[in-house]
Amino acid sequence: MRHRTVFSAVLTALAFTTLPLAGQDLTGTWVVSAEGRRGPQTMTLELRQDGSELTGTVTTAAGGRRGGGGGGAQTVEVTDGHADGGSFGFSIVQTFGDNSITQAFSGTIDGDAMEGSIEGGRGGARPFSGERSD
Repeated sequence: MRHRTVFSAVLTALAFTTLPLAGQDLTGTWVVSAEGRRGPQTMTLELRQDGSELTGTVTTAAGGRRGGGGGGAQTVEVTDGHADGGSFGFSIVQTFGDNSITQAFSGTIDGDAMEGSIEGGRGGARPFSGERSD
């Protein structure tokens, strides 16, 4: 009988621990920071979640070029976006002249905070973190 009580308490605790993740929603505006080759980079994510589908845009801050030229902010569409409980992933394609770079974002959400990694471009995976701004 005592084992049933302990087992029941553990199941109840697990249910309450995972319950908030099931209700997570990425819809909104997020300000995200990632470490780049030239220091911190800030991005704004405008995301819309409909069930497990994730769509939206990513606006990167002004991108400088070698030699001091400016690149200006760039807004690109989210592709292959998906969300499942507290986890999410999507890709973006940034174009620079005749070149393009695909970056894959994957991460987790906890209320109004997110964190994860960005794969693609030069170098290995880069961590990011962000907060919902609306």
